Amino acid sequence: MRFLAAGKTKILHQAAGNKTKRSVEIKKLARFLAASSAFALFIMGALQASQTTSSASASAAKTGFIDVGDTKLYYEDLGTGIPLIMAHGGLLDCTMWDGQFEEFARLFRAIRYDARGDGNSPSVGGKYSNIEDLKKLMVGLGISKAILLGLSKGGRTAADFAIAYPEMVEAVVLVAPGLSGYPFDSPELKKAQEPLGEAYEKGDLDLIVELFMRSWTDGPRRSPSDVDPAVREKVKKMGMNHMRKKRVESTLVELDPPALGRLASIKAPTLVVVGDLDMPDILDIVERIGREVPGAHKIIIPGVAHMVNLEKPAEFNRIVLDFLAPYVRKPNL
Repeated sequence: MRFLAAGKTKILHQAAGNKTKRSVEIKKLARFLAASSAFALFIMGALQASQTTSSASASAAKTGFIDVGDTKLYYEDLGTGIPLIMAHGGLLDCTMWDGQFEEFARLFRAIRYDARGDGNSPSVGGKYSNIEDLKKLMVGLGISKAILLGLSKGGRTAADFAIAYPEMVEAVVLVAPGLSGYPFDSPELKKAQEPLGEAYEKGDLDLIVELFMRSWTDGPRRSPSDVDPAVREKVKKMGMNHMRKKRVESTLVELDPPALGRLASIKAPTLVVVGDLDMPDILDIVERIGREVPGAHKIIIPGVAHMVNLEKPAEFNRIVLDFLAPYVRKPNL
């Protein structure tokens, strides 16, 4: 099947995973970054080294908790440069970025965190705001401005934050993002919600996670057998960890008014990435962002659904690093 580029939308084919192809991509990225020949050599050397040695290992990451008032958020902090904060999707945790964390930390100060009630971050009752949690995380880490990268729920948080606190955002990368105020009422999603609701009523954790994966890992146009078993197993592990956690009733305080209808107020450079097999609701959100956010770049990756970075990590990383190239700090020459 052939895919055509239209406007700012680029539909990309999966890159061959061989050293020759990777070398070509390294050189292309170096040329894109080159403000001077010395800077190009610096970037090329940094990325080439990343293939053979691990200058930024996840085991070397600083880990801890940031107090956000009524709870604390777990985080991992690795690398130097402009901060790049990575927000995970719903039912997931910060380990969903395993395929990106170390690689991005070679060029940025990469920070991934667990939203409250997810991963290692405790769940507490009462009202809360993901936007305010993110702000307190940044302040606690001494960060006044950052690049935001978020998938699904994390993308929704990033978009809301870019509207609420534009002075704290360098750039935004929205991956299969949610959107505050969006109705989420496609026939495909409604069809998936009924059995999921029944599974919740029964307290069947395994079925809840399986149904979640069918919607948000397989997508509405694939069966489980069409998806890499390793991807499904990783999502299942995160989902089961989430469902087994002790939870208390809490209320999310939304951005008011919501991002729907306010996308034009996002002024930070924006990249939005989505798989062509995702839910129609997500595809529509991505179309809106591409159309309404000034100067937004939209990229559709064929053959994947919601978990874009898990299904095609090498291609995803290349796309994101291409977009973020202007934010790589130059060496002192």
